Amino acid sequence: MLPRPPRIFEADDVLSGRVSLDSYPFSLIYLVIALSSFYADTNIHPSDLARVDVLLSAAELLESRGWEIVGVDAGGKLLCLRRRVG
Repeated sequence: MLPRPPRIFEADDVLSGRVSLDSYPFSLIYLVIALSSFYADTNIHPSDLARVDVLLSAAELLESRGWEIVGVDAGGKLLCLRRRVG
């Protein structure tokens, strides 16, 4: 049996093209600033602001490819996205 694909993706990997979700088999994913932020505190610090911009830019790119934000968590460091149907 093949391993399941991950559901957590770093925003920078999406923006740089290292990760493409065009043929991703599932409809729900998490998009994070960095994997370490998935486990970090939920406060946004001034040093996070540039990384939040990267996160939102990656979300906008994915929205142009059929994904939509359905939830925000971890103080804005993590977004849940769902592939739009139809």
